[in-house]
Amino acid sequence: MRLKRAILVTILLATVFFALSACFPKDPFAAATKKFIDLIKNEGEPEDPFVGVCLAEVGVGDVVTSEKADGGQEFQYQLQGLDQAGWLFYLDEAPGAFYDHPGRLVVFSKNGQKIFDQKIEGMPKVNDEVPTPLITRSEYIAGTIWDKSKIVYLPIADWIDIIIARITRKGAVITSGLTPSQSLYAEARDARDLVSTSFKTLMGADKVRDVKYTVGGPAPNWTAVQNAMNDLLTNEKINHMTLYFVAHGNINLMNLGGTTFYASQLRSYIQEHANTTFCLIIESCHAGSWLDGLKSGGVMPANIEIAITTTSSSKSAYPDWDHVGGVLADFNPSDVYVEWSGDFLQKMAYFTSDAHWPEVQTYATTYSTSDIAALLYKCFTAIKGATPQTTSLTLTERTIAGFIQDPKVYRDW
Repeated sequence: MRLKRAILVTILLATVFFALSACFPKDPFAAATKKFIDLIKNEGEPEDPFVGVCLAEVGVGDVVTSEKADGGQEFQYQLQGLDQAGWLFYLDEAPGAFYDHPGRLVVFSKNGQKIFDQKIEGMPKVNDEVPTPLITRSEYIAGTIWDKSKIVYLPIADWIDIIIARITRKGAVITSGLTPSQSLYAEARDARDLVSTSFKTLMGADKVRDVKYTVGGPAPNWTAVQNAMNDLLTNEKINHMTLYFVAHGNINLMNLGGTTFYASQLRSYIQEHANTTFCLIIESCHAGSWLDGLKSGGVMPANIEIAITTTSSSKSAYPDWDHVGGVLADFNPSDVYVEWSGDFLQKMAYFTSDAHWPEVQTYATTYSTSDIAALLYKCFTAIKGATPQTTSLTLTERTIAGFIQDPKVYRDW
């Protein structure tokens, strides 16, 4: 009887042991992943869309940092190396957006200890290098361990609408400030290239200058932008300049070629060239702050005709989204690379067509503005639609995606 009871107790204990052991991952990485997810759940998940990503396996001595758009380190005191090996997890609170934007870095060691935990705004780095998942979209997807926003990245098609040549004696400088070591470099590069091709078709190739990263070439910084503008002013006799920027950014600044470029610098240049009219498009996080940063004494320079920022001062800018919650939600899923700029290119093609160019001309005449400013404004309003949070072609501006992007515009008429 005692033997039978002992056997039953042994069987019961073994059953409980196996049941409990099934609840805990045996693989150290799986265990660390579970601890990271549980940590975020227990402290309260962010209200806006977010993604959990394993950025890298880290070793003893590795240094985890975060670099802001102005080039500064967010937590310089934390420059000592890790004392244990493990995995670096990233809570991306603006999934795939340009920097700066909120996030959190956490390292769990291989024995399950939390050994690093830091809230950040800037771009994560390990040993002063951006982890591969933040550079390559496919690696970001592969590294995703928790996709609360259900973002599905579709293959990018090669396309560009034919932009009918309409503008004469006007010029443009088309800039991407990103370098290959930075997050979203490829998306920004490809969006910039499409914008450049479109403006060259619109204005003539000789009236457009490119500022971008090239192997062995000059950095795509403010000096390069100034050189491009000066070249157009001097050699092409341009007196109407459109400037397009795509870059990582923060309040009143953006990162161009690894250096900080401030709104005050652009304001000074514009004021020094009072006989030149400027149209601006700024595609970066917190871009809306430039609508204040460009002002002097609360007044916008008189020679800025229109300034479009692809988001507000407090919100981020995003690469192309098509899905929300795993469902196709983009009203304009054929846009590519970068959410707002992709929509802009398609509307630019629409309004420069034979059928719709008269609308631009009529608007320019009615409001005594240039045809290029009229074109940009009509593109801007067409992208937003009547009620932007339900009609915008920019998915991240819609309520269904959390209204996490909010394009703004200044116009002098």
